[in-house]
Amino acid sequence: MLRIPAYCRRLSHTAAGRIVTNQIGSTHPSPASTFNVVHPGTGEVVHAVQRSTASDITTAIDTAHAALPNWRATPLSERKAVFSRASALLRGGWAQRLADANESETSCGTWWATEQAAAAPHFIDALVAAADAALAEEHVEVHGSTYTISREPYGVCLAIAAWNAVTLLTARAIITPLLAGNTVVLKASEHVPASQALWGTLLHEAGLPDGALSIVNVAPQDAEELTPALVADARVRHVNFTGSTRVGSIIGSLAGAHLKPTLMELGGKAPVLILPDADIEVAASHILFGAFMNAGQICMSSERVLVPTSRYAELVSALQRAWDGARGPARALFSAASAARVRTLVADAKSKGALDILADASTSADVKGSKVDAGGAGVHIQPLILGPVADHMRLHAEESFGPVCALIPVAGEGEGLIDAMVALANDTPYGLSASVWGADVGRAEAVARRIEAGAVHVNAPTPADAPGVPHGGWKSSGWGRFNGVEGIRGFTQTRSVEVPAAQAGPMPLHVFGL
Repeated sequence: MLRIPAYCRRLSHTAAGRIVTNQIGSTHPSPASTFNVVHPGTGEVVHAVQRSTASDITTAIDTAHAALPNWRATPLSERKAVFSRASALLRGGWAQRLADANESETSCGTWWATEQAAAAPHFIDALVAAADAALAEEHVEVHGSTYTISREPYGVCLAIAAWNAVTLLTARAIITPLLAGNTVVLKASEHVPASQALWGTLLHEAGLPDGALSIVNVAPQDAEELTPALVADARVRHVNFTGSTRVGSIIGSLAGAHLKPTLMELGGKAPVLILPDADIEVAASHILFGAFMNAGQICMSSERVLVPTSRYAELVSALQRAWDGARGPARALFSAASAARVRTLVADAKSKGALDILADASTSADVKGSKVDAGGAGVHIQPLILGPVADHMRLHAEESFGPVCALIPVAGEGEGLIDAMVALANDTPYGLSASVWGADVGRAEAVARRIEAGAVHVNAPTPADAPGVPHGGWKSSGWGRFNGVEGIRGFTQTRSVEVPAAQAGPMPLHVFGL
């Protein structure tokens, strides 16, 4: 009997007439026109989505601005209680709703959808636990005066979160500023609008007041007009964006033109450094996980493996053995254009001498010509590790954002070898995540401290984002931080109030030549 995947059953249900609408506060206005979400793995329409107008954008900001005074004045204890209730709802069944929506709109796979949803309540709990310390007043005594330093919300915050880890990225993009006392307008991704709409429903069910969060959908053909309108509105005082470096540069430029602070979490080209004493058998499976999780469509994905030339063949063998046991299938990328770009990078590397080291252990032949591949219109990519990759190949420097990893042998020995590996790891415009593998943990940690990245993991994979640890990039991977105390403070501005200890007397103006 033919078994239909669960997400395909949901597709046929939702495509029958469901429309994902904007959420302006807790209302769902009727759309004048719509655009479609198409599942990347099947090419089928998942559902229609409201196509916002300029008037819709203005109304969303109007609503967030009107809700700001009450939400800002809500005691922190009450704001925390809202999100604690949201965490409880996630544990009580909402997590599965989020996972199902994620699978219905993307080809992320059940494990990744479920893992994100299961992690979401822990992320919320960590933010709630950090809020008191993040927002506490400070008192400083200077020259007989007491300065009280408070952290105040910016006001209306614009949030733009990517589709590739939609549950967690959406949660942090909207809950962090809300917890700090801001109101939020979320511009939903055109790839996952239903998944992000669920967050509005969940938070309102948890007690978030009407107007504190609005969600607007922008059709791709309207983004060039409506996204700048969102950023430019004088009532929007902060922008957080998670996505590609290319789009982040555009959003950052728009915000800069209006002197608005931003938080940017952008692309990456994460290196994995295999030190001479590393346990290569263990490292191999972590490399495969870091490179191929969610088809490599993770900004922290393991893109480059730097390995001593003397251990290159050993690593190749270990990767082949680990992959032979996994036998992962081809995975659909989020667009045909993305898949075509990955194929171009692979073709360039192969034409210049790189080999597909997993070819003997892979199951690529089983996928060719299958119904899945045909239905995906060329979006499926078989996981690949190419090596040796050199600096004249595009894959050496360009982010693939696909299930492709480059093996880069590094010549030398002793400290000279370590210096060369660190130099190669840092020879990139990116700096989001990295990992260092070595049996001597002290030396591995010392090497990690030399890597130009926001997070470096010792004897662990590159994709990691602990909820209580500041997360963000260096260089072209962005600025600002999500998570924990520092993440919450990033959505506040300080005010200092001076109160002198003694009554002020007349100012001796003559002393100043006045």
